[in-house]
Amino acid sequence: MNSRNVFRALAGAIRFNGTKLNRSQWYSSRKCHSNSKNESGQTNSGQLSYVQRMKMLQNLREKTGMTEEVIRNGKCLLYFKGDPLLTDDFEIAWMDFADLCVEPKLFLENALLLGMTDAGQFQFAVQIAGFGPELKQAVINKSQGNFTDFRLSLMMMSTSESALASKAKAIFNWHRRNTHCAKCGSPSARNSTASCRTCHKCEEVWYPSLSPVGIVLVADSLKTKLLLVRQGRHPKGMYSCIAGYVDSGETLEEGIRREVAEEVGLTVLSVDYKASQHWSFPTSNLMIGCHAIVSGNEALDVDTSELEDARWFTVEEVRRSLNAIKSNPLETMSSVKEGTNNFFVPPRGTLAHALIDSWLINN
Repeated sequence: MNSRNVFRALAGAIRFNGTKLNRSQWYSSRKCHSNSKNESGQTNSGQLSYVQRMKMLQNLREKTGMTEEVIRNGKCLLYFKGDPLLTDDFEIAWMDFADLCVEPKLFLENALLLGMTDAGQFQFAVQIAGFGPELKQAVINKSQGNFTDFRLSLMMMSTSESALASKAKAIFNWHRRNTHCAKCGSPSARNSTASCRTCHKCEEVWYPSLSPVGIVLVADSLKTKLLLVRQGRHPKGMYSCIAGYVDSGETLEEGIRREVAEEVGLTVLSVDYKASQHWSFPTSNLMIGCHAIVSGNEALDVDTSELEDARWFTVEEVRRSLNAIKSNPLETMSSVKEGTNNFFVPPRGTLAHALIDSWLINN
């Protein structure tokens, strides 16, 4: 089964019932390696340091803006109706500005500044739906890739590239939903890098925002079992971590304690922050991942308006599920549909997966 068919199978596993999947191997996680730096901040390979790249991006956003010269020398992540252009190996199919055959003005109206490579090349994301019907097929042919369902692609891409794709999606969505000033109601206009919008009338400047979401893996005080939950929108058989928005005026710890109390009726004894992840569903969210401890003696009181189910799993049950989803997610998800397995944990690419993995490694 080639990689494109793997993706179609994965889409079927998540979206449709009765799909039978087979996959003997799975892509290994791609690891990022950083170059060592000398005293000046330049890497030994001659590439730009992180600080140098951030300064150059700041200058472009706040001072010079995106010029024709800048975009001609950059590389582009293309979107068509919200889906990114990826290769058959689920890597970004980067394209040059020249490949698009569009005027710089039209490009700038539909593009945003995404980042910069270690070598100093600017990266852009651009929506091409308004560039004409012929361009979509032309870039598919040139890249030998395809515009891929966004949500599913995040599970297949490397961590670094999925972060870029998620960032672009969130910023595009923010501009689409915020065409008018929230202060006076007048139309607003985006700047050339799409980093902000300015009101035509009152000149108020608005920046893309995100919402904090606490996501927590709950364990009992003896660390013999883990609490996992499922919502109706989850793929069949998938159990994940409790998650919810942090309310205005709350700390992260208070938000997590409240969510656990509301959704499963348990009292959190301690909360430890572990990691974070940007997540662009349903809007632009900052997922803040934690581990939490409860006594384990309280009975579950599940809020069925929020959750379809919540249950305790032994550590070994979760470990087996994690190992299975790591080695062959398609077969693992398929086995739930076929009745030979009763649950699976979220696949890689999700913060829930990372929280479960790190807990098992350290306990």
